[in-house]
Amino acid sequence: MMASYWDSARTGFLAFVSIGSLVLIPLVLLHYLRFGRVEPRRAFVLYGLLAYGLVALALIFLPFPDDPARTCQGQQMLSTVPFQWVTDMNNNLAANGRYGIAAMVRSQVFLQQLFNVALFVPLGVVLRKAFGKGPLAVVAIGLGLSLAVEVVQYTGNLGFYPCPYRIADVDDLITNTVGALVGWMLAPAALVVPRVPPSDDATAPDGTVTVPRRLLGLAAELVLVLSLTKLVLHSDPRWAVAVLVALRVVLPAVAGGWTIGGWLMRYRVRAEDGSRANPARLALREVLGATGLLTYAAVVSPLVNLGRLDLVVVAFFALGAFVDPVFRRDQRGWHERAARTRDVLQFAAADDRVPRVP
Repeated sequence: MMASYWDSARTGFLAFVSIGSLVLIPLVLLHYLRFGRVEPRRAFVLYGLLAYGLVALALIFLPFPDDPARTCQGQQMLSTVPFQWVTDMNNNLAANGRYGIAAMVRSQVFLQQLFNVALFVPLGVVLRKAFGKGPLAVVAIGLGLSLAVEVVQYTGNLGFYPCPYRIADVDDLITNTVGALVGWMLAPAALVVPRVPPSDDATAPDGTVTVPRRLLGLAAELVLVLSLTKLVLHSDPRWAVAVLVALRVVLPAVAGGWTIGGWLMRYRVRAEDGSRANPARLALREVLGATGLLTYAAVVSPLVNLGRLDLVVVAFFALGAFVDPVFRRDQRGWHERAARTRDVLQFAAADDRVPRVP
């Protein structure tokens, strides 16, 4: 029995990996449209529910019958007697000459009911911890979902099979609902499950320059740099880095924070308090950010030949400059926080004093 459960759980997890990869980009786009950033707690709960749901469905419905025509053998596939499992367990133990608590907890019937309880415990945990649901709501949701599962089972997966291949059992309704309630009671101990914040707390402040906006500005500048390097500077990567430094450090230093990409996307670089950023801040920002990453990849890495360590360096730059800010309300990366700079939209006044967002 355990081997069958393990195979089903593995199938459900593989389905989660596939579906989770497919919905990743739509999820990011949806979060940016709604919140102006990716809200990490909402994303974590969503992916957690997706993984739990797919694994649970696999455990409930798999394996499918090899031959659908042989699923109908005339057995009774509906059990409407509450706690029938207790009678079945006692009869089974008596038939095998086994008695006592130790025999009971090792019996397959008891373990099946314990599995049904455990299957819905995560649901109760998430409903209380992430969404703040009370016990009555958790019981109602657990009962509703369990009832939906039993209906699907009794109808042969909504008519796909000529008759059900799993028994629709009222005891499953009871144990699943108890499992959801147990999960509600255990929820305070589930430290890894975050509380889903309300929309107002999840949304980036007005005027925030988002990571996608900055990436589009950077892409425009890279196209210009590559074009100039290929057509004029003989494809020398050192000249490409020099042009990039001129565009992202020198130009904003003399033009009040404007870069070509920023001009196209209508934002500029300022100091953390909204004042003009000095050249030292701009240089530090770029050393730890996009310019530093591209310089290392194009010039430094071929010279030092660090092998696999290159992946660590690239990951450090990429995580700090492009991944970490995706989840922050202010959308600022490590390089910007270290340099104490931020991007402001074009319509913001030059001397705006915008409060920092934690």
